[in-house]
Amino acid sequence: MDLDLNDSELYLAHNAPIRLRRAKGVRVTCTKGLLWLTVEGEAGDIFLAPGDSYLIRGRGLGLLEAVGTGRARLQRAQRRLSGQWARRLPGCARWKWSWALASV
Repeated sequence: MDLDLNDSELYLAHNAPIRLRRAKGVRVTCTKGLLWLTVEGEAGDIFLAPGDSYLIRGRGLGLLEAVGTGRARLQRAQRRLSGQWARRLPGCARWKWSWALASV
């Protein structure tokens, strides 16, 4: 089963882990119960209580499971522009408008 990692809420059962593939940049938020998250290549396991969240940074397989029953919200973190591009965008906008005005 493929999950939509952009904006999903999962109802998790005890001892039924969910595989999270290609989950780098996904924020896991616990909305109910206690969640257990482990990600290949990241040190240690993560336990989340209601209101806690964790941003997956590794590229390895993630396993998400409830201790008892629980709920998790998955949201893809918004990507930021690198500093180089963020600095260039205002200049591009000025160039576009100066070019448009010059051609009138």
